[in-house]
Amino acid sequence: MEFNLEEWLGELTKKLFDTFEGRIKFIGLQGSYKRNEATDTSDVDVIVILDKIQLNDLQSYHKIILSMPFKEKACGFVSGLDEIYHWPKYELFQLFNDTVSLYGEFKDFVPLIKRTDAIPAVQTNIANLYHMLSHSYLFENNLIETLKQGYKNVFYILQTEYYIDNYKYIETKQELLELLQGEDREMLTICINMKSLDFSVNPDFYFEKLLNWTKKNLTRY
Repeated sequence: MEFNLEEWLGELTKKLFDTFEGRIKFIGLQGSYKRNEATDTSDVDVIVILDKIQLNDLQSYHKIILSMPFKEKACGFVSGLDEIYHWPKYELFQLFNDTVSLYGEFKDFVPLIKRTDAIPAVQTNIANLYHMLSHSYLFENNLIETLKQGYKNVFYILQTEYYIDNYKYIETKQELLELLQGEDREMLTICINMKSLDFSVNPDFYFEKLLNWTKKNLTRY
């Protein structure tokens, strides 16, 4: 059976409403499928907001996922109303801008998100990337996976930086690439072409490149 996103989301949504009835406030899709950049190995990132969340709600949601075809593709975020409203705004920035509604309106359940909320978002992402690179190189033996995750994060960092500088949220990698120049464009090109690159040939080259770019970005804000 071939995976069909529309049918899969339709089945998931029906099961959610059958289980939670009038408690669902929002269902949304984010990530690579939302951006039309998904590959055969991509997860389907679904956001579900209920009136409240208790352990039995997570157990019920888990049973729904187990009953789904292609259950291994299921991923995402589940929240209650109170939690999502009080979530740190720097994390809500990406969640809000990278989500398309399947049911409800996300803006009805989160506080107003301003451009300034994007600054701590990008600072946190850059610092986390730097920490991951340092820790992985010193203490782990899977540098290739670190490079894949690190260059994946490059897109989100550049996406947020572009929004801060230009007041515009660019949804896809290819759109953003056309707007960038110099080293940033080179880094995003590596991100886009990761599946065709063999990091194992010269991992230190790609690692040093990513590390130096991250160091430079840490001082930007």
